[in-house]
Amino acid sequence: MNTNIDMRISGSGNIPSGEYNKVSVSGSGHLIGKVRCVSFSSSGSSKGEDIECTENFKVSGSSHFSGNIEAADVKVSGSLHCDGELIAKESFSTSGSTKCGKSIKCEQLSVSGSLKVEGDIESESVKIGGTVNCAGLLNAENIEIKFDRGMNIGSIGGSKIVIVSEKAIKVSQRLPLFSSLAKTATKGVNVNSSIEGDEVALEYVTCPRVTGRVIAIGQGCNVDLVEYSEDIEISPDAKVGKTEKI
Repeated sequence: MNTNIDMRISGSGNIPSGEYNKVSVSGSGHLIGKVRCVSFSSSGSSKGEDIECTENFKVSGSSHFSGNIEAADVKVSGSLHCDGELIAKESFSTSGSTKCGKSIKCEQLSVSGSLKVEGDIESESVKIGGTVNCAGLLNAENIEIKFDRGMNIGSIGGSKIVIVSEKAIKVSQRLPLFSSLAKTATKGVNVNSSIEGDEVALEYVTCPRVTGRVIAIGQGCNVDLVEYSEDIEISPDAKVGKTEKI
């Protein structure tokens, strides 16, 4: 890769297919064809097809790629729309709004904004404090979800899975009557197919089947079947259709 050429757009312009060092857009930029670079940053409005970065891909403005995005680190604090796959070899974080038309693959995923994925999410570590809607499988070694609004996920798989409600934490500090009334307003996480893990702790989760070694079903959960191999705990405020030791 030719790392000698920088491409900067501060007004309006096009960047042709090729290999570059740093690519930055602070105005309105159009990347034509496949662009390979060391780093990409967009604080304005940008659009492109396929991009491959050996280091960073950053969006603080608005960006839309019709193909795939690949980089070591992907960071979104603005708005990103990727129609293809999004691959972050190290980390992917979004505090803004990200939409992905296919799947996301990364080592570490952090969400404090909103993320919508039409395919799967594959990662080693997932930490969600914002909103994630994933049509496929959310799969990671460690998954931690703290939510304050509704989410919809196809299925979840991992080793340690923890899903808790931020609203429930705050509600528990209030007076009993207020807490009782406020609980009905808490929107939960809907998992369409199944949750499978080693250690699983859930709160305000609706799911047909939960399977694991050690399982804690907390308040607000609605689960048809819970399968466990070692230990189980079910809150009196949860609805569980059937439990089976496997």
